Amino acid sequence: MKKESIFGWVMIGIIIFVVVFAFVKARSVNKGVAQTPATVKSGDAISVISLNGVIGMGSSASLGSSDEITVKEVQTLLNEARSDPSKALIIEINSPGGAVEPTQEIYDAIEQFKKYTGKKVYIWMRGLAASGGYYISCAGDKIIAMPTTLTGSIGVIMELVNYQGLLNKIGVKEVVIKSGTFKDMGSPVRPMTPEEKKMFQTIIDQTYQQFFNVVEKARHIPPDKLKTIAQGQVFTGIQAKQNGLVDAIGNFQFVVDTIKKDLNLKGTPRIIRHTVKKSFLSALFNEKSVLSQLSILNSLTPVKVEYKFAP
Repeated sequence: MKKESIFGWVMIGIIIFVVVFAFVKARSVNKGVAQTPATVKSGDAISVISLNGVIGMGSSASLGSSDEITVKEVQTLLNEARSDPSKALIIEINSPGGAVEPTQEIYDAIEQFKKYTGKKVYIWMRGLAASGGYYISCAGDKIIAMPTTLTGSIGVIMELVNYQGLLNKIGVKEVVIKSGTFKDMGSPVRPMTPEEKKMFQTIIDQTYQQFFNVVEKARHIPPDKLKTIAQGQVFTGIQAKQNGLVDAIGNFQFVVDTIKKDLNLKGTPRIIRHTVKKSFLSALFNEKSVLSQLSILNSLTPVKVEYKFAP
């Protein structure tokens, strides 16, 4: 048998293995979802939802990657928590932030949840709740972090790539025909002009001001003080508490005990955990899968303005 044929059969075998593995994994995830509530005890109920990953647009290129927080998924979880018998909602956050638009939409969705249900929302920060992760945290009635949580990173970032030098070396030149002077702003094949940089800076400044206003309103921090801690720096949970960015330090049980005390709940609260049902494609394109590398297409967007912790 020719080497090409052997290689072909090996590749087919690998693909079949990946597909079967993803199918089994997807079924196991869905079975886990059906088991909610996760913990059932006597007493009033508390809902819990978890937001893990980068805040994204839910683009087709990611195919529902499990490490992306999307507006649609958050709205689904909030709707479930809205209709359950819980007295309050805990939102667990582990996120470096992400795209500006979905961050704002998620923040608004949490605000609407509070308005129409009357339920208190408690934010519990896990390992990371920075930039957009902190932005959506500001929609909570109380924010509780772990001592080692990394949070803050209040700011906006725009990252542009210029590969003009590389194209020159390999003899490639792009020809652009445009309708106006600024139509190709942010082009990766030419230097940015001072006028273009000024325009981009205005966009960043206005977007930053929106973030600043949200934090000021939620945390009641004087503007002069907030300006000193809203320069993009990150803080541990303990430092965030000292700066007024969070209300308390504690683990999940501390959050439950806080809710029980604040709302005068009786008995031992039962936990109703809502989780997103993962599809077959979601498991197939999980970040641990070789095929997930196709999601690199997301990074090719020419201009992205983000509330994101980007060291």
